[in-house]
Amino acid sequence: MEELDEPPDSSHRIGETVLLRSRNIEPLLGHSRIFLKFEGGNLSGTHKDRAALACLRIAKKMGYDSLAIATCGNFGAAFSHLAKGFGVETHVYIPAGYHSERIDEIASLGSVIHRVKGTYEDAVSVSGVEAKDHGWFNANPGEEINTEAAVEGYANIAYEIFRDLGRVPDAVAVPVGNGTTLAGVYHGFKALSDKGKADSIPRMIAASTSLGNPVVRSFLRGQRAIQDLSPLEIKETPVNEPLVNWHSFDGQLALDALCGSGGWAVGVSDGRMNEFSRLMAREEGLLTLPASASALAAVGAYISRRDPEARDCVAVLTARKPIPSRSRRTRVEDIKQ
Repeated sequence: MEELDEPPDSSHRIGETVLLRSRNIEPLLGHSRIFLKFEGGNLSGTHKDRAALACLRIAKKMGYDSLAIATCGNFGAAFSHLAKGFGVETHVYIPAGYHSERIDEIASLGSVIHRVKGTYEDAVSVSGVEAKDHGWFNANPGEEINTEAAVEGYANIAYEIFRDLGRVPDAVAVPVGNGTTLAGVYHGFKALSDKGKADSIPRMIAASTSLGNPVVRSFLRGQRAIQDLSPLEIKETPVNEPLVNWHSFDGQLALDALCGSGGWAVGVSDGRMNEFSRLMAREEGLLTLPASASALAAVGAYISRRDPEARDCVAVLTARKPIPSRSRRTRVEDIKQ
C-alpha cells in the first residue's frame, strides 16, 4: 500500500515499543526468563493504535472524511488521537452502560460520542448501520478490509519481539477480546518462519476473562470452529470489559492461531487480573489495566500447568492506565515553570 503523509507528532509514535525482561517477577513465578512487551508506549497508551493507524490509512486512501467505530474505550481513544491528523471525523459508539475513564479523553480530542443501548456487539451493529447510512468508513472489526489491515499492524509486535529478543520465544501470551491482536502476532511469527528468518513459531496463549469469551471457550472444548456464546452466558464487569463478549469478531482467526501454534488458552478471574496488575506496578513500575495484566497471569498459569521447562515466555501488555485528564493537558511551558 502506498504510504500517506502522516502528522509527525502522532503516527511516528506508533510501534517500536519496549521489550523488558521481568527479573523481579521471574522468581515469583518460578521461571528463569519472562519478558514484557509493553504497548503502553504508543500514543494512546494501547496496542490499538497499530490497528487504528492501519485502518485510517485505508479510509484516507479510499477518500473518506468520516468514520464510525464501536469501542469499550481503548479503540475509540486510539482513533481519536490519530484521526485529526488524517482529516477524518471520528464517530465513537459506546455502550450506554460503559463508564470507561477514556470517554472524557475521547470527547476532548474532538470525536463525536454516540451512546448505544445494549452490549459492545450492539454498538458494533448500530455503528455499522449508521456508517452505511451516512457514507462513513466502517472501521469496526469483522469487516474484512479492517481485519486484514489490523492483522498486518499487529504482526509488527511479533517482528519487534523477534528482533529485540534475538530469537523466537517459547510462548507468547496475548489478551483476547475479539481475537485480532493474537491473530496478528501469530501472523507475524508465521511470516518470519515462512520466509526462513525464524526456525519456529511460539506457542500462542490466549488470555481472557473467565466470565465469557468465545475463543477461550471454543479452544478449551476442543472445537476447531469458533462458537458464539449466548449473551446470557457472559458477565460483564468494569475489570473485564475489554475482554468479555459473546461474539469475537475475529475469533476464528485467533482460534486458528492457537491450533496452528500448538498453543493454549485460559480464562482469568477479575481478582487475578487485579492481582497481576498490582504485581507489575510494585515489581516493575508498569501501570497496566487489569485486563491487560491477564497476559502475565496467563504466562504464570502456562508455566505452572502446561510447560514448567519453557525458557522464554513473553506477555504482551496491551494497555497502560489512562493518564488523568489534567495531566494530558499539561503544556511544555507548564513543565518548564
